[in-house]
Amino acid sequence: MATSRLSPQEVSDAPELLALAALDTNLWTLQIALIAAFPELIDEWARQRDGPALRAARRLSRGAESLQRAITHYRKVLQAERSPPLASHDLPF
Repeated sequence: MATSRLSPQEVSDAPELLALAALDTNLWTLQIALIAAFPELIDEWARQRDGPALRAARRLSRGAESLQRAITHYRKVLQAERSPPLASHDLPF
């Protein structure tokens, strides 16, 4: 879960970051709620005994993890695009 607060300038530059910040919290909350409801989610070896609800919870958890990775990647891409290019005199060689 991302913990940094967005500045007004960051929101102005990329308003979608506000929605992504809300998603961070919601995805974290979802994962905690799923584990509370289905502690078996922690046990990967128990998969062969999964009932329909636990299988659906595992799928939802994997989807949340995948979305979180996509959000993290998106943020890294945005940050890289906004970083000022190195001046030629700043190059390390």
